[in-house]
Amino acid sequence: MNRNSRRDAILQVACRLVRTMGASHLTLDAVAREAGISKGGLLYHFPTKEALIQAALEDFLDRFDSDTDKEAASNTALHNDWAQAYIIKTFEISKDDLEMSFGILAAAANNPALLEPMRQRYLLWQNRMTAECSDPVEATVVRLAADGLFFCELFGFAPLEGKLRADVLSNLLTRVESRKQ
Repeated sequence: MNRNSRRDAILQVACRLVRTMGASHLTLDAVAREAGISKGGLLYHFPTKEALIQAALEDFLDRFDSDTDKEAASNTALHNDWAQAYIIKTFEISKDDLEMSFGILAAAANNPALLEPMRQRYLLWQNRMTAECSDPVEATVVRLAADGLFFCELFGFAPLEGKLRADVLSNLLTRVESRKQ
């Protein structure tokens, strides 16, 4: 297993442990045991529990950014529109990413400073959304609605399904499209 795939596997194990057993059970020993590596091997990648949590969060945020940029660049129906791509990618987050996000947020709850990269990323996303759309209020409402869907799915708070979910996505995309500069 190469270094990056080992690192990714460790991050997935850590998030699964938090999801299934709770944040208090996230220890380096438990992660090493579940990942099938030595503690020294784990420490090579993540010298502290906080470094592990930080890496999991940054990995998720970086993948979301990359996926959103790719969607904006490749989806010709969007006219390279990042705001619409953000909405689409928020609606397409996989169950694995939801599990990873839940684990990260639960683990970071004990140390809110670990959420700073997420705060910074949301600020960047908000700025991109309002810069791209002619109405900053409408852009913000649409972003908040998409983020709300993400958090509803993350925590199982009446997540949308089927036709209603598709109709909400369509509505949000239309709202942003009709407000382009």
